This record gives sequence, structure tokens and C-alpha cells, in this order.
Amino acid sequence: MKRNTIFQLVLLITTIVITKAQTVNTQFGQIQGSLNGTVYEFLGVPFAKPPVGSLRWKAPQDPSSWTGILNTTAFAPVCPQKKFVQGDTTFTFEGNEDCLYLNVWTPSIIAGNLPVLVFIHGGGNQQGGTSEMAGGTQFYYGKNMAERGNAVVVTIQYRLGPLGFLVHPGLEPENTNGVSGNYAVLDQILALKWVKNNIANFGGDPSKVMIFGQSGGGLDVGNLLSTPLAAGLFQRACVQSAMPVVDDYNNSKSEGIAFVDSFTTTGTSIQKIAYMRTLPADTVVKYETPPVNGGAVGLVWQPVVDNVVFTAKPFQSFQSGNFNKVPLIIGSTSEEMSLSAPPTVLPAYVTALIAASVPLTLRPQASILYPAGTNNTQAKQSYIGILTDAQFTSTTRRTAQCISQNQTEPVWRYFFTYKHTVSALAALGSYHGMELFYVFNNWENATLGKGLLFKPQDDSVQKLMLNYWVNFANTGNPNGSGLVNWPKYKSSMDCYLEIKATPDGSQCGLRTAQSDLWDNVAGFAGCTSLVGIEETNTDVGFLVYPNPTHGVINIKPPINNEQFTITIYDFMGKKIFSGKNTFKIDCSDFSTGIYMVTIDQNEHQIQTIKLIKQ
Repeated sequence: MKRNTIFQLVLLITTIVITKAQTVNTQFGQIQGSLNGTVYEFLGVPFAKPPVGSLRWKAPQDPSSWTGILNTTAFAPVCPQKKFVQGDTTFTFEGNEDCLYLNVWTPSIIAGNLPVLVFIHGGGNQQGGTSEMAGGTQFYYGKNMAERGNAVVVTIQYRLGPLGFLVHPGLEPENTNGVSGNYAVLDQILALKWVKNNIANFGGDPSKVMIFGQSGGGLDVGNLLSTPLAAGLFQRACVQSAMPVVDDYNNSKSEGIAFVDSFTTTGTSIQKIAYMRTLPADTVVKYETPPVNGGAVGLVWQPVVDNVVFTAKPFQSFQSGNFNKVPLIIGSTSEEMSLSAPPTVLPAYVTALIAASVPLTLRPQASILYPAGTNNTQAKQSYIGILTDAQFTSTTRRTAQCISQNQTEPVWRYFFTYKHTVSALAALGSYHGMELFYVFNNWENATLGKGLLFKPQDDSVQKLMLNYWVNFANTGNPNGSGLVNWPKYKSSMDCYLEIKATPDGSQCGLRTAQSDLWDNVAGFAGCTSLVGIEETNTDVGFLVYPNPTHGVINIKPPINNEQFTITIYDFMGKKIFSGKNTFKIDCSDFSTGIYMVTIDQNEHQIQTIKLIKQ
């Protein structure tokens, strides 16, 4: 009888284990996850070979297939990084180079048509990971989003810092295209290919894939819009508190040479890279600096225009219409840099910040918009306002304007203004990354959001964000039953949804004067859509050649003694050259992309020409 009881107990335990475990087929082999509530959870799923040894600084490769069942019930290590505390210079070394894994949460493993939300984590492209902790909880944990949204949630990792972005002549011969860099971007693209090829086995619909990311991850989402290698891998995109950024190849190459030379100056470029591959990963990242310093965002490691992954900078691609056109959500928070501002801000700090960041002629206007005040509270509000609007509010508007003017797919803009109800946090306002607690429905698990501290207002914000984001992934439109209407974005009106406990959706013109100021500081004259603008009056007879050009262009008027003015505008509508009776212009320093050339006579524009710089 006792033996029978023991047998029954073992059978019961075995049954429970089998019930909670779940096996799914992928293209590389079977994986086994676990049941968490009503959600199937697969953690640490490989989508690439470990980029170690000779694969360091090479494009990612598909993982080797395996036999048997791979256990995927724990997060993989984060990629190697020097982990800084936001607003501080203290750090720890974390991570393992064997880090190219993703995680999946799904309410169903039966083939279906569930929307798929693929998240790219932030950290300035030099720190962070899918198991990121914040506020005492895992920031990007996808269980609640998948369960409550009836959606498949995927989070991915990618190489960071110098391991993800190094451009160096010693790496170029290894690439058939003769370039280097962009390894992190290729990691993201390979992860999206895995999603396309495998997500149907997790109940997801590969034609309903939404990529979204915040901060450095939002930058990556914006960049993925402009690379031809990501075409067809996603159908919607969401950029949170970021703008797309891609550097010039030669600039990053010079920085890469200096970086490698800080470790060794012995041998050829190829020999230097061979030496760098012998170094431990934590040694390679040891010189990293904080991604945010004093409230200023620094992007030390960036993707580059290599004419393979990126053929132009993002705004050039948007302006020319040569990008992945999908419905877009884009937005920011109202006090982005409050966590990074000094605890005490004197009025003199505001004056100094304006002097350091604003040209002399615009400083009076800046001082009106951001008054120094007479005490720490007033000064700090303006200080945070400058850092927030210059780096996020205005740049979000620029991106929304440029994309909306160059595609027919809709754009929606948001502004997150909700404040935590906990008094200790309320003074921080809507800080950088705060909205992620609510998007993922994880504030209720945070140390200061649990139990009685979790208020009805918190629940309201997390429900509406979840519904808007999942609706968008499912249909390409965030609106749905029971939600306040979110108006489509139009550059002429700049309407947006203010995300708070009780949104009304009726706002237009977000910090317009402030954004105009920072556009002027940046020399941004507004986007002029070149899509659909054909060359005008081509029979007038002015020739601009060679076009496309790699450098110098020649201007030949139909009559040699004719007076004329030639003007060249860049992809943002900014005038970058103007000259009278000019017959030769050196465009060598122009970035690659499309420009607009106008020719005027007697103060009248007589011809418009598209100029392509290669």
C-alpha cells in the first residue's frame, strides 16, 4: 500500500511537470518552455551562433541545429557591458559574449493569427538586456502583456558597444563588401528573420509583426525603417523616446582605429584585430563611458552608412521615400531627463546650460522659454525642460513630420505625462523609460508599485497603453472599442495623444515654441518631401552633371552670359549652398542621399532638379 502511494505521488508530480512544460518545434530544433499562469514562456531561445572567437566582429550566423529537446526556461546572460546607473558614473561589468538569444511569451501554441510585439531594449546601444531590472522588477518581462493582450511578445538581445559597432580597416577584408561595423543591427535583423520563420508555431501571425523599442532600442527601430535588409520583416513600428541615428562610415572608422590603438599599436590592421580577438570581453568594453552624462545623451557607438546595411542616413531615406513604409507610433515623455539632472539646480546652472547649447542670437528666446527662476525648484524645472525638449520633444516631432510627409501609411504621436502616485516619485515627473512599466503592465510588480501603492490611476494607464499597443500590432491602428480616439498625425497640425489616467485625445501643437527653438538651434528648416516632386521645366536648358555625383558637379546654362542663382537644399529642407553664376560646386562633403537644386533668374524659380549624391 505504501509502495502504491509512493508510485501515485511520483505519477502526480510527473504529470504536473509535463503539464507545465511545453515543447515547440523551431527551424533549428525542439525547445521546451514552461507555463506561467496562462502564458507559455520560452526564455533564452538561441537565434544565432555565439559570436565568440573568430566570430567576434562578424555578421551573425544561424545557430547550429540540435537534436533532442533544448530547455528554454531561464534568461540568457546579457551581452558584455559596462553597466552604469542612470544619472551616475558608478558601474559594474556584466555579461557574456554568448548572448544572442530571445524570449517568447504566448497565450497559445496552436497555430493562429495572434499579433506579435517584438521589443528592442534600450541602453544607448552599449548596455541593457532582456532581463533588465528596474524598480525591483524585470522591466521587460512579457508575461502580463501577452496574457492580458492576447498577443505574442518577443524580446531580443544584440551585441553592444564596441562588440556591436566597431568599424576598423582590419575587419574590412573579412567582408565580401569590404566594410565593417553594424554587427548589432545585423543581430536584430537575424532575430526578426527568426520571428518570421518560427512565430507561427507560437500562435503568432508573421504578417502582424510590430517592432517597438525605447531609448537606444527606439533608435534601432527608427534605423530599421531605413535599411533595405529589414524589408518585409515587420509591418508596424513604434519609436519610444528616441530618433534614428546613423553615423558616417569614415568618421566611425577613425574612431575605431583610435579605439583599437588604445589597446595595441603593434602590427598591421589585421594583426591588431587578431590581437583584439584574444582579449576578454570585459577588457574590450572597459573604456566605455556612461550613455547619459549630466542629462546629455551620448552615442559613442553607432551604426554606420556602409552602403550595405544602410545606404543613406535615416532622414535622407525618409526624405527620398526609400525606406520601409509601415504604420508608425512615435512619442516621448514630459520629463525625460529628470533622473539624470543634478539633485540641486541653481538658477546659474540654467543660464550656463543655455549658453553652452544655444547660439548667442537665440539665447534671449531660450531664456524666456526656460526661465532660470529664483530657486532650485524653478531652476530644475527649466533645466530638465531644456534637456528633454532639445533631445526628445523636438526630435520626435522632426521624425514624425518627415515620415508622415513621405509615406501614405499613418503615423500616430503620443506624449506620456502621467506621474507616479507614490509621492517619493511624483516629483520626478514622467522620466525616461517610465512608460515601459505601463506598456508591459509591470508597475504592479515594482517595489514602489505593489499592493496598496498600485492605484486605480496606474491601472487605467497600463490598460490603455496595453490596448493601444496591441491594437496597433494587430491592425496597424491603435484605436479600438472603449478607447479615446487617437488622432492620426499631420505635420501641419502636430496633433497627439496625451497619455495619462484620463486622456481626451484632443491636443495639437506640442511644445511648439520650444520645438521651434531647438529646430533653429539644429538648423532644421522642416522636411520638404521630395517624393512626388518631379523635376520642373526641364526644357529650360540648364544642365547639372554628373548626376548622380560622387563629388564635383558642373552647371551649364543654355546661354553662357546668362545671370542665374543656384541653390541646393538638403533632405531636411535646409539651404546648404547658394551662389550666383556658379559653374562648379564641390559636393564631396555632402552626405549620401537626395538633394533639391533650384535655379532662379530675376528672383523667379525657373527650374527644379533632383541631385543624387553617392
